[in-house]
Amino acid sequence: MGKSKKGKQREQFETTVLSRFVLRWEKSVFLKKRKWTELPSDILLIIFQKLGPINVLTKAIRVCRDWLELARSELVLWRKVDMTCHGKKFGPNYLEDIACIAVNWSAGRLEEFSAEEFGTYDLLQYITDSASNLKCIRLIRSHVEESELEKLIKRWLLLEEIELTRHWCSPELCEAIGLLCPRLKHFRLNELYFGCGSNKKNLIANYIGKTMPNLRSLQLIGSSMTEEGLHAILEGCPQLESLDIRNCDNLTINQRIQSELERIKILRLPNDSTIDYKFHRHVTESSPCWGPCSLCYGSDSNSDSDIDSDTETYFDIKYGHIVFQNCE
Repeated sequence: MGKSKKGKQREQFETTVLSRFVLRWEKSVFLKKRKWTELPSDILLIIFQKLGPINVLTKAIRVCRDWLELARSELVLWRKVDMTCHGKKFGPNYLEDIACIAVNWSAGRLEEFSAEEFGTYDLLQYITDSASNLKCIRLIRSHVEESELEKLIKRWLLLEEIELTRHWCSPELCEAIGLLCPRLKHFRLNELYFGCGSNKKNLIANYIGKTMPNLRSLQLIGSSMTEEGLHAILEGCPQLESLDIRNCDNLTINQRIQSELERIKILRLPNDSTIDYKFHRHVTESSPCWGPCSLCYGSDSNSDSDIDSDTETYFDIKYGHIVFQNCE
């Protein structure tokens, strides 16, 4: 007599559970026997580059001492330090600690630094003092005031790229950037926290046109400028090849502007989709978010409570050393 339907289902279920158990056991045995130190350094370097500085400094270097020494000695890992899109896993104080170590390990060869939702004047001053070849700064919702930023810009004479996204930026600061950074080629000024009156909407655009003649690419997502401001930019930046003016609601592309835009090779217009813009603002029907709020920062954005309290490492900010405890 054949097995009942329930009996077959039970047997199938037991088989599935057993196979999963065996698979997990084999995987655990494989991982325990795997000798991570035997991976070639060139392969590890590629892995570290894919992981990025946050994952390297919080996870990868804790695997073994060899990985720690490789990360510390490979200066190519620290020429570009991108600390954006970290998913709010760490508080701003912890991220600053990691940034200091990355700067120290760059041994003065840091060229690009990007930070999101953290960054103080002290940190940027430390970076400025440590990196004489700094060419790119990207700040997304940082905690640096305009007056502090202007002091730092005076020392960023080699800068070729600046981004200020969801940041405070007045027309005067924009003018200072143009005057103090003669090598500037790429400029991003997105979703500013600076409200302009109806008669001042084009001030920033006018300063860009007057002080940044060498621009190759410009991104002004969410700008309040009108056709007059865009005309000033196109007239004052003859080498401009890439222009992103998405979400510029006051812009109307008339016939004159359209003819001026024909020379732009990469063009994103006001009504184009922002789905590929990773720092897109949080917008609700009742309240578009133009300034710092709980939607942008989260209620616990200033807390480091999400850091594992049992971590085996601690950071020495002064020297940038990572000390391992109970690590063989």
